[in-house]
This record gives sequence, structure tokens and C-alpha cells, in this order.
Amino acid sequence: MNHQYKSYMTGIILAAMAMPAYAAAAGTAQADTQNLLSKDVVVTATRTEAEVKTVPNTVEVITAEDIQKLGATDVYSALRLADNIQIMNTSTGFGHRVSMRGMASNQTLILINGQRTAIEDTATTQNLLALDRINVNTIERIEIVRGAASAQYGSDALAGVINIITKKSTGKPSVTVGATTGTTNMQNYYHIDLGKQGKFSGVFDMDFSKDRQWTEHNVSGLPIKNLQGPKQNYRFSGTYELGKDKNLNLDLGYYKDKLTGDWSHKEYNTGAWGGIIRLQDAKLETERRDASLSLTGKNKKDDYMIRAFYSKMDKFRFLPYTALAKETGETNTYSVWGIEAKNSHQINGSHTLTYGTEYDRYVVEGVNFGKSGDNGKDVNTYAAYIQDEWLAGNKWIIIPAVRYDKHSEFGSKTTPHLGVTYLLNDNNRFKANWGKGFKAPTVSELYMDYTHMGVLTMGNPDLQPEESTNWDVSYEGEWGKTFGKVTYFHNTIDNMISTHSVSGMRGVSEYYNIDGTTKTHGIELTLGRNLSKRWDIKATSNWTSASNKSASAASSAHGVDGIADNITTLQLTYDDHKTSGYNFTIWEQWVNNYYESDSNDKYTYNTLNFVVNRKFNDRFRLFAGVDNIFDKKIDEIYLDGRIWRAGMEYRF
Repeated sequence: MNHQYKSYMTGIILAAMAMPAYAAAAGTAQADTQNLLSKDVVVTATRTEAEVKTVPNTVEVITAEDIQKLGATDVYSALRLADNIQIMNTSTGFGHRVSMRGMASNQTLILINGQRTAIEDTATTQNLLALDRINVNTIERIEIVRGAASAQYGSDALAGVINIITKKSTGKPSVTVGATTGTTNMQNYYHIDLGKQGKFSGVFDMDFSKDRQWTEHNVSGLPIKNLQGPKQNYRFSGTYELGKDKNLNLDLGYYKDKLTGDWSHKEYNTGAWGGIIRLQDAKLETERRDASLSLTGKNKKDDYMIRAFYSKMDKFRFLPYTALAKETGETNTYSVWGIEAKNSHQINGSHTLTYGTEYDRYVVEGVNFGKSGDNGKDVNTYAAYIQDEWLAGNKWIIIPAVRYDKHSEFGSKTTPHLGVTYLLNDNNRFKANWGKGFKAPTVSELYMDYTHMGVLTMGNPDLQPEESTNWDVSYEGEWGKTFGKVTYFHNTIDNMISTHSVSGMRGVSEYYNIDGTTKTHGIELTLGRNLSKRWDIKATSNWTSASNKSASAASSAHGVDGIADNITTLQLTYDDHKTSGYNFTIWEQWVNNYYESDSNDKYTYNTLNFVVNRKFNDRFRLFAGVDNIFDKKIDEIYLDGRIWRAGMEYRF
């Protein structure tokens, strides 16, 4: 930690220590947990409905209204102002790295309506395209939980959870039509609310888009353009009332893309494969089907759910440098299916017990299992969990939870979590969390022999799961027109899964567990004020420090690549709150010491961005926005220049 960073942290901690005194002067009314209701209700943190103010976890909710105000045309742009989430392009121009609290993309669990979906599962591909395949216009809200959440969700939730909640029927028939265009893509979408027809209600969404060729990056001395082509996305969600507060729910999804890249005029040194080849056009085609059937119900004491789900993705790829020996390309199939049941039982006014069980099976099939001689492999997990929401008097909310997972490859894992909220008064509270997390090695990491950038990476069936210990403490408050929160987080990971070269085999590496501990820690700060009925200002600043205490020099930078020491954002928002009127947001973002491992350099830059919405009535709106107004571009970290977008939406 450098001197400047220490000074920043000291100042923030002192400011946080001063906040309670200011808050006490603002008001000392005794808090009652039942009165601390908030507009934002989060279900991801505790798997039950809980108010953002009272839930101990560090959570954030991005609503459909927030998404509209940002003029978001994809999920990444909807997350652009989320606390301590870094989103950057990849070197090949498709997909994005999503880092939460300075951790790797594959250490955040991404869910749709609390459910896992089929995605790529290598260390270099997991989650990179997961959010690309979601139609942002179907989203009701995005719930973000920071910190280890394996006690609730099992594997992969080391850094936290991003849960996409899709729209349900409002009960009134309507049709919404939208169209957007911009630097990166163009699209048209349709949201059909079928309304309530007797005991049935449902919605149907369609999205048709085309990614444009809009950027070019230098990869190992080779300029490579991003992939371009059409995408289709369909989603249906229906509910049938079986009785009072008892519903049968069906969700279906279909996604397809067909992307190509103009690389045919390029030459590439294959290194270990011997010689220079002339590249062909890159191709990537994906088709995914999702299905979920659930029974939900509640009464005075119980709120229960039983769900079965299935998700399958077929992916064809021909990226010339990753399929050198397979000129016709290769197809892999990823699928996950499972069944789960849970119930929340209110024992009395002070205790709500949530318990459940799950079974998941993951299957990967394809051409890359040469070492095992099979065409595919699978793993399965049985799990059970229990949690107590304890309202201890009128000041304490205590939530202990524990989960047991039985994995077919490495055995059992028990992950506890303890969260506490202490209510100083109606508007001020302390929160603390401690928990364990784990990430099971994936099918590909265990068994697949995967070629990328001319290097063959072999699976390792002896891998052990990554294990984390996370704790954080927070202070939150509202003081008249001012609000703020400050959080210190600390996370350590053992058995980090990485790759290293195989001795005596040129161009061959394998997965292994790092012998050491990777640590990320830092501070998250938010401070805002309502300047008037129309104007709001908000500042966020996130400091993250990542280090590796391993004796292995080869892994000393692991967990640091793609992480900035600090990201600070200042945003100004105007909203006239009229049915016919305007709202706009302008924000400046400063990124300090963004580390890139290939060049072993750090980069500091800032961008200015804005978006404006024009509402003509409660049915019709236009919007336009520009990111990176002054066209800052840094090839080494794949930072693209100016990006514009515009669109319209009309509801019949």
C-alpha cells in the first residue's frame, strides 16, 4: 500500500467515525425494525424478502427505472454506476470481465431469478458472456450482494452474487415497442404483457439485435477486431393461480447468436505449433434453451417454493488462434439441471427459519476430452441449508446461516455465515458480516484439454475447491437530505485455481491450486445529497488492494490483473418528475492505477459521460447518451473511445 493510498483510507475511516456523532445530533429517535421499511426489497441476500436498510449484507438494488434513466442498452451499461464493480472489455473484443471487490470474473455468481444457467466454465471464459445473453429490457431489477454468499448459494459466490430479476405481468394488457442504435449495436425489442386472463397472467419478450464491428485491439502483436453479427432473445414468464397465494410458474427462454470476425488477412505465429499461419475468419455461434417450473405459496407462517429447472447451451467456435488443429471448428455443449425446495417458517415474532435442499447436475460434452477418451464429463452436488432471521429486541437483527454441499468429485464442504445489523435509530445503523465461501473446480478445469492462444491447457482431476473467508463492517445513515455509507471489506482465498507450464512440454500448461493465500481488501464509500426537488448529487469511491502471500513467484500477480487501486465517480442527476418532461445524468469517473499483467504497467485515466431522457407522456420516451465524451482510448487495457447510443420506446 503506497503512502497516498494509506492517507485516503485514514481519511475515510476518520470520516466514518465522525458520522455517528453527526447522526446523533440529527435525531435520536429509537428504532423499531418494523418501521424501517424501504422501497428497495432484496431477496437475494437472505433468500427471503428483506428491506435493504435492515439486511446485514452489503447490497444494492438497480431498478427498471434506474436502468431507463441510464439509457442502458445492455446489462453492462446498467451496471456502470454500481458500487465496486469493474467492467472491462476482453482482448478478443467480445464479452466483458466483471470484477466485484477486486476479484476474478469467475468468482461472482450470476443468477437469473435465483437460478443458474448454462455458461462456459473455463477460468478464462466463465461469466465473460453470461450478461451478454440477457435482454436488459426484460429486467425488473438487479440485486447485487457483495461478500461471500456460499452459505446461501453454494459454489462460485466468493465475491458475491448478481441476481437478475425479470419482469412479471402487471395484470393489465399492454405492448411495449423499443428500438435503439449506437456505436456497438442496434436492436429492436417487444415486451407483451398478456394481463390477467382468469387465473392466468404472463409476459412475453422478444429482442432482435446486431452487434457492429466497432473496435480493434492488439493481441500479442496481432490487431483483432471484435465479433459482429445478429442475436435473438425470447423469454416467456407465466403464472397460474392454483388458489389463494398459491401459484404455478413457468419460465422459458431461448437465445441464439451468429457472430463473425474479419481476421482473414492476418498472420499469426503459432509458436509451439510450429510456423506462421494465415488466419481465417473467426466464428462464434451459440444457442441456449432455459426452462423452469415452480410451485410457490404462502400462508400466515410459511412461504415455500419447489422448483425444477434445466438450461442447455450449444456453442460452436472457430477462433483461428484457439482451434489451430481443428480447421472446421469445434462444438461444446454445456448443460445444468436441478431441483430445489425451500421454506421460510415464522416461528414467532422474533424468529423466521429458512431451510432448503438442492440437487444440481452439470454436464460438459465436446471434442476436448482427449486425455480421458470420453466425449464429456459431469459433476453433481447435493446441498442443504438453514438460516435464522432473529429480531433481537428493537435494535438488533442477527442472521446466522450454514450450508452443507456434497460434491461428486471432491467430497463435502460446510460454509457458515453470520450477519448482524445494529440500529442506532431510525436513520443510522451498523452492519457486520463474516462468512466462508468456496468455488468448486468446473468440469472443464477437471477434465477438458483446452487450446487458447496457441497454448494447450490440460484439465487436472486432482483439483481442490477454492476457499475464502470474508468479513466486512459498514456504517449507513440518512441525515435530512444527505445520505451515506462506508464499508471496509477483507477477503482471503486459499487454493486459488490457476495454470502453470508443464515441465518439458513446450506450449502445454495445466490447472493447479496455488500454494498460498490471495487477499483483497479495501473501502467502499458513498455520499449523496438531494439538492432540491429536481437535483441530486452523489459520489462513490472504491479503494481495492489485492496481494498474494504465496511463496510462488509465478503466481505473485494472480488476482491483481484487471484491478484498479481506486475508482471514484461523481454524478449529477436532474429529474423534473413530470409525465411530460426530462431527466438526465452526467458523471465523471476517475480510474487510478489499473494494472495490466501483460505489459506489467498501471494506467490512470478519467471519462466524462452523460445520458438524457425526454418523456412525452407516460407511454412514449426518447433517450440518447455518450460514454467517454472526450474519446479516451488505451489499447493495452482494451479501453475503447467514445461510444454513443440513442433509442425510443412506446407503450400501447
